[in-house]
Amino acid sequence: MNAKPTRGTIVFASDLHLDHLVSDRIDCFERFLFESLPRMGCDKLFLVGDIFNIWYRDPQLAQRYGDRILAMLNRYVAEVGPMEYIVGNRDFALSFVDLDLSFPIHLEGIWRTLGDRKFFICHGDNLLKKDHGYHLLHGTIRQPFPMRMFHSLGTANKERIVNMLINLTHEVKRKKAFWKTEPFWPYLEDLVDEGMDVCIQGHKHDRTYRRLDGQKRIGRHFVLPRWFDHACGLKYNTASDRFHFFDLWETDD
Repeated sequence: MNAKPTRGTIVFASDLHLDHLVSDRIDCFERFLFESLPRMGCDKLFLVGDIFNIWYRDPQLAQRYGDRILAMLNRYVAEVGPMEYIVGNRDFALSFVDLDLSFPIHLEGIWRTLGDRKFFICHGDNLLKKDHGYHLLHGTIRQPFPMRMFHSLGTANKERIVNMLINLTHEVKRKKAFWKTEPFWPYLEDLVDEGMDVCIQGHKHDRTYRRLDGQKRIGRHFVLPRWFDHACGLKYNTASDRFHFFDLWETDD
């Protein structure tokens, strides 16, 4: 956990799924960064995974949209404020390459002190503890040697592997049991007893809140909405200790 607390207005957003096929969505994201967040008084931004629809190191992807998005994020840090990025399953390779970035990228979930509370912030796919096939696939390719082998392939082969990884996970394999797609609640409740006050995740697109009942303490669990529907997310004010789901198609506050 980080020792120095962050205070002010904290914004969490996830699941933008940006690529060259949705250029209007990239334009909307640019307005979100440089117009909406300053109006909201955002003091720190957390991007909680799947900012790219699919991302891996490839010249074609960089030229089509990757370079533009990463440049926007660098510009945000330079002109607006601090940001941290937790990778999701669709931009899983982002933390394995040497990029000229002015913000940290995290492969795993992170602990942060926001105001007086301890937060665990993660994309959320790591919370699906009972989906062993998912963790086998993604856990294997995320190792340094398989990742180097993956990036040594040509564009077409990399695209086939990435599509296979996505298609074999719970996102589109609809026949999987419901319990495999839900966070493993005993794990989260144990985290509450270990000191976690709030868990923030993306991945499921649900825009939901749940109370976490540990043995000794009570915590909170938020699932972020998918940003690409309505340019939406979650805002937390450390002074008032209040959370607010926002939707910029409905309101700018």
